[in-house]
Amino acid sequence: MTRPPLPLHCANANIKSILSSGSLPPVKYQILNCQGQDILVGRLKIETATGSGHAFILRRYDTGAVSLTTMFRAAFPKADEQSEKDEVQWVKDNYDLSGNNGSSKDTSITRLAGTWVSPELARDLGNSYLLDDLISLVVDAQPDPNANYRRSGKGATATPKAPSSTDITVSNQPTVLSPIAVPNPSKRRKEASPVPVVPPASPPPERPVPPRRSNRTRSPAPKVSAIPLGKTPSRRTLKREVKEEVVTPGGSDETAVDEEAEAVEDVAGEQLRLQDIAEQKILIEDLKAKRNAAMEESNGHLDESEKLIAKRAREEEEEVLQFNFKEPEVGERAIATNRRIGGFFEEPRHKSLAWGVAAFAFGLGAVSFLPNFL
Repeated sequence: MTRPPLPLHCANANIKSILSSGSLPPVKYQILNCQGQDILVGRLKIETATGSGHAFILRRYDTGAVSLTTMFRAAFPKADEQSEKDEVQWVKDNYDLSGNNGSSKDTSITRLAGTWVSPELARDLGNSYLLDDLISLVVDAQPDPNANYRRSGKGATATPKAPSSTDITVSNQPTVLSPIAVPNPSKRRKEASPVPVVPPASPPPERPVPPRRSNRTRSPAPKVSAIPLGKTPSRRTLKREVKEEVVTPGGSDETAVDEEAEAVEDVAGEQLRLQDIAEQKILIEDLKAKRNAAMEESNGHLDESEKLIAKRAREEEEEVLQFNFKEPEVGERAIATNRRIGGFFEEPRHKSLAWGVAAFAFGLGAVSFLPNFL
C-alpha cells in the first residue's frame, strides 16, 4: 500500500520559529487517571494557528508510546479529517503497534484515545512531519521518579478538600438564621397586642410572669432591646459573607498549568469517546452487512424453491387432460361347479349304479301308471 501524501500545505508555521529560536518548550508531566489507573503522561505544548491557539504532543510512560494523533495535529493543525485517517491507517497497515495501547483484545494495558506508536517509530514519523528536534525532545524526556507530579483537575476533585472560611460561615449560617422569627413580635407590637412575644434566646429563666396591666406598660422596653439584638448578628454575618465571597485569588502560573492539564484530560477523554463511537458504528455496519447477506442467501434459496414449484405447476398445466373410454368386454362366462359332484359320475361303477336306479324308477313308474290307462 502506497503512503498517502502528507498535507504539507497545512504545516504548522510556528514550528520553524520555535526551532530557530533556540529555546525549545519544556516537557511537562501530569498524572492522568483513566479507567481507575494512574498513568504518567508527558506533554509538549506547541503553538498553532487554530481556535485554541495550541496543541499538545503526548507521551505515556507506562508503555513509553507517543501519540501519533497528537503528532499529526500539532504538525498539520489545519489538515482535514480524511488526511489524518489515511495517514493513521497507513501506519497501522505497515507497522506493528501491539503493546503501545490497550484494546478490546489486549486488556492488560490501559486504553487511551488515539493511535500510539513506539518512540523509534515516532522519531521517524516526526522527521517526515517536519517536527525534527521537537519530537526528539518528547522521546528523550525522562521524568523524575522521586517527583510528585500534579494530578489532572478531574482526578484532583475526588480528593477531600480542607474546609475554608467560607465553608465555615455557611455551615454556621443555620444557627444565625434561627432568630429570623423576631419580626413577628414587632408586627404584634404595632397592632398593640396585649400578649408579649419574647424571643427564645432573650428570656431569663428566673424572671416571674407579671400581671397583664404591668405587661402593657413594660412591654416596649424589652421589645426595643430584644429586636436590635436579633437583627445586628444577621447584618454582621451578611457583611462578613459578602467580603469573603468577593475576595478571590487572581490567576497564576499554577492555574494555567491546571487548565493545560484539564485540557489534556478533556482531549484524551473526548477522543476516546469519539473513537468508541466510531468503532461501535463500524461494528453495527458489519452486523448489518452480515444480516443482509444472510437474508439474501435465504431469499435465494426461497427463490429457487419457488421457481421449482412454479415450474412443476406450469408443466402440470401444460399437460392436456384426456379421458380414455373403455368398452366393456363381452364373452362367455365360465361357471364353476363342484368338483365332487362332477367327479362322482365319472367313475364307471357310479355311472352303472346311476343308470340302474334310473331304470328301476322308470319301470316302477310304468307298472304303477300303465294299468290306469288300460
